[in-house]
Amino acid sequence: MREKILALLKEKSPSFVSGAEMAGRLSVSRTAVWKNVNLLQADGYRIERSPRLGYRLQEVPDLLYPLEFAGDLETKIIAAERRLIHYHRQVDSTAEVIKKLAEKGAPEGTIVLAEEQTGGRGRMGRSWYSPFAGGIWLHILLRPPLTPAQTPLLTLLASVAVTKAIRRLLPHVEAGIKWPNDVLVRGRKVCGILTELKAEPDIIHYVITGIGINVNIDAGKFRAELKDTATSLYLENNNTRVSRQKLTAFVLEEMDTFYRQYLSAGSLPVIEEWKKYSITLGEEVTIKNVLDVFWGKAVDVDSSGALVVEGKNGLRRHFQAGEVTLRGTGR
Repeated sequence: MREKILALLKEKSPSFVSGAEMAGRLSVSRTAVWKNVNLLQADGYRIERSPRLGYRLQEVPDLLYPLEFAGDLETKIIAAERRLIHYHRQVDSTAEVIKKLAEKGAPEGTIVLAEEQTGGRGRMGRSWYSPFAGGIWLHILLRPPLTPAQTPLLTLLASVAVTKAIRRLLPHVEAGIKWPNDVLVRGRKVCGILTELKAEPDIIHYVITGIGINVNIDAGKFRAELKDTATSLYLENNNTRVSRQKLTAFVLEEMDTFYRQYLSAGSLPVIEEWKKYSITLGEEVTIKNVLDVFWGKAVDVDSSGALVVEGKNGLRRHFQAGEVTLRGTGR
């Protein structure tokens, strides 16, 4: 109802629209209109009231209502239709919501986003700080005609999409990618990406890609354990707020473009774009996985998305997964 009222207010802006007209067009009572206008005002929408003229929209807050970011969205698969967008003010985890939708047969391109997560999770089950309206907390459902062995490229693809979206909105912010999926600015993490799948040995049922971007979070709001390793676009933008609506649209558009390109042209375009923004290649790294710890120089990413690390003895190893630390930075 709030979205419908907003649509009417925007349609009439900058003029007033009467409560009677809105009630008639939406087939609800004027009291229902009044209550929902109150809720919109509580959300930060500035709506002028006039006893004679009705309501007029004056200012829109930076909330991720689909109406606010999806109107001019240029995508063909991801969030290409309004029914594919599931918006929540607060959830425990967008991952859990989208898994349930996937199991019920939700179509490819479905997204779930929330203003706040109370139980967001990153890699290795680590908690992900997701304050209200502080970032973009998003999951995307894909059903690619790929084998499970080809899914690591989807993680690299998402990191490229986010990096390009950030640079598109904020050209002066030099976002880069630490293999495989962390987006950093000046050595601090601004975005984490996590890809999960349900599959059999030769077929994928679905893939869900989680994206968490720290957007408008002040330094004092980060938990103590994150202060030295995390940042936000607000901080990197000279303490100036960033439009989450525009960034959400850009992320979805870039993700859609690269996903379709991957399906049609294979991994090479994704790998080439990833290398452009890599802050890992050419650096001395420590990589830790479930088997061991390896030290060496990150020299390449192969066609499967694996990181190629060359040890001191010239031995090269290909890592499909692992925790990478850039030696000398501890990050």
